[in-house]
Amino acid sequence: MSCYGDPNIATPNLDRLAREGIRFTNAYSNTPLCSPFRACLYTGQYATSNGVTCLFKPLLPRQKLLPEVLREHGYHTSHMGKWHLAGGDAPSHFVSPYFRPGWDEWLGWENSNEPFHTEYGCGPMPIPLHTFKSYQTDALTDLTLKWLKSYDRNKPFFHVVSIEPPHPPNNAPEQYMEIFRTKTIEFHPNFSHSHENHTEFEKRLRGYYAQIANLDHNVGRIMQELESCGLLDNTIIFYFSDHGDMLGSHGMLHKSRPEEESSRIPLIIRYPAMLGQNRVSNGLIGAIDIMPSLLSLLGIPVPNSVEGEDLSSLFTGKCNEGRSDLLLQFERNFFDHTDESSMAWRSIRKDKWKYNLFRKGNYRELFNLESDPYEMHNLSESGDHRDICAELHLLLKKRLGEQKDDFPIS
Repeated sequence: MSCYGDPNIATPNLDRLAREGIRFTNAYSNTPLCSPFRACLYTGQYATSNGVTCLFKPLLPRQKLLPEVLREHGYHTSHMGKWHLAGGDAPSHFVSPYFRPGWDEWLGWENSNEPFHTEYGCGPMPIPLHTFKSYQTDALTDLTLKWLKSYDRNKPFFHVVSIEPPHPPNNAPEQYMEIFRTKTIEFHPNFSHSHENHTEFEKRLRGYYAQIANLDHNVGRIMQELESCGLLDNTIIFYFSDHGDMLGSHGMLHKSRPEEESSRIPLIIRYPAMLGQNRVSNGLIGAIDIMPSLLSLLGIPVPNSVEGEDLSSLFTGKCNEGRSDLLLQFERNFFDHTDESSMAWRSIRKDKWKYNLFRKGNYRELFNLESDPYEMHNLSESGDHRDICAELHLLLKKRLGEQKDDFPIS
């Protein structure tokens, strides 16, 4: 996104959102994987508490979800798009109402990964199944614009547009792909040009930019419709992602990693009447903090089950400090792959430091994100950083103990 300083793309509509709201530079996915992030978002709990530690573990209805709380307080709740909290693989087009409580209106699917042929359901039964006739991001935006035009204005609403792209396969409508197919790209310093798959990395990266350009266009369409309906300045808009993608950085693809490309996410909130405009916050915030912070902004009591912090004062500018530190967790991608246990890691982010501990070989990393934002210099074995490494290790151990997280740490 150009408002975050990316030189390869112009995102005028997202930039407008940031200019008219508050943009966060240190927002993180507590577990950078689709399902665990969404569970963190809707419960305000860590993955090890809500139980969704991988893609195929469903979110069981044992605590109130954000839409349930909002509906109880008079909001009309509407969901459109990807859910991925019912334990389904791709393609999985139907979600039982049992696994998606709290929604007055529902149009969506569990997981698709087919942006040009997305199939979805609209009600409590798996049939009839529908298929978007256009690219997923365009189609979901069309449906949202239609929904805004017909919505009963006498009741406040909570509307979610959950779009899969940018996501593999990294393709978009041709007019966007053409822009980036031959465009000169400025790569991250940690992009592996010498890797045997660097050509594939670059191809995916170009497609990723094309998907974001299309997404930006559709964000503009939604904002324009809110403006036309007279709702823009009376609507709180949250824009964020569930995780990032390595896309060739450090020679890797996909998500599920502690590196910034995977775990750090964009977060923009627009509501000038309460939050002001053109603000940038460096405060530390995680996915689990979104639910309690939003409820607090709305004057709604936060359920006792929520583990995230109320950072609404950071949103409103009453304070400049976010969290003192943030725990990141990753266990595995798929529940049935026993060899994946070696992929597990835990991280602690505090001030300018990030400390990573991997289960395999008890391997550890320490990065100074202020001087080394692309995490190219592991300082964990440096004698000069022994004290901060030990301090963060103890802090990580403390946070894991508080969460009753059984990740091995001594």
